[in-house]
Amino acid sequence: MICPWCGTLNRGSARFCISCGKRLGDQAYDRPRFLFNARKGNNSPWRYILTIILTLGGSSILVGIILGIFLGIFLFLSDMTLDVYSILFNPFWLLVIAGMVFCVAYIFLYLSVRFLHNRSFKSLINTGREIDWRRMVRGAIVWFLIMSVLDIIYFMLSPESFKFSFEPRSFLLLSVIALIVFPIQASFEEVFFRGYLLQALGLLSKSPFLALVANSLIFAGLHWWNGSTPTMSLSIVISAFIIGLMLGLITLADDGIELAVGIHIINNLYVGVIHNSPDSGLGNLPSLVVTPPNPYLSPIILLVAVLFVIFILFRDRREDVIKVFK
Repeated sequence: MICPWCGTLNRGSARFCISCGKRLGDQAYDRPRFLFNARKGNNSPWRYILTIILTLGGSSILVGIILGIFLGIFLFLSDMTLDVYSILFNPFWLLVIAGMVFCVAYIFLYLSVRFLHNRSFKSLINTGREIDWRRMVRGAIVWFLIMSVLDIIYFMLSPESFKFSFEPRSFLLLSVIALIVFPIQASFEEVFFRGYLLQALGLLSKSPFLALVANSLIFAGLHWWNGSTPTMSLSIVISAFIIGLMLGLITLADDGIELAVGIHIINNLYVGVIHNSPDSGLGNLPSLVVTPPNPYLSPIILLVAVLFVIFILFRDRREDVIKVFK
């Protein structure tokens, strides 16, 4: 039996850890068991470094090579010219390419977890229960309702900020692509950041809260390039940090990423398809509603939404939230 407090291997019949002396058994461990999943596999530092390089870097390089080969063959056989600029700045093509990158990243992450870490891929999802699709749906519904209510209030207070547009052909194409790409992208980010990386940080820190904060800082920092100005980039980073804290807290409190996956998927669908901002990193998408960017108000509105979703999801499970801060 492995001690959940210090990671020391004990005899199966042991009642107390031979290293730290604490009581063994599920009932003795009052912190998020989700972080304990990482101790089931091989955790040499080089395994994490290689997995991160393959997953985040190798996927983009491989997709770029494959696309380059196919485009080269196509141009050679068709004797046509290609406007690379129009592809790189076409939001639909960008979504398709992003979907391809995340699919390959999923494959690299799966292979790394299974054969480098010798762990079950499911250990990145929860602590042993069957994957709960109802949790995903519940998280998605709650977040969608909160976002919708806040948007309605925002519209009532400032209707001039809203620009409505509906071009059936573009919107249908966006909806189809988004319904395929965003679930892949959002679920991968949850498996990687709130699953793989958060569990890895849990090995380095005995405090779940410190692991959560570090994980959220990394997640937020990678969003810096989503803004077109330093002010907007900072606002997006702050918002991403708030989102990361929320999704990580939900993951640790629920001992699984299902709720977080549902929230993340519906959030990206909502921002991409329903209500977008021209300076959000997805500003060229033909969404139903467009509002001007507000780098000062957006994080505040998001914080309110986060507080509401935590209250709704865990109003009868306060102990599960408290254990994250131990």
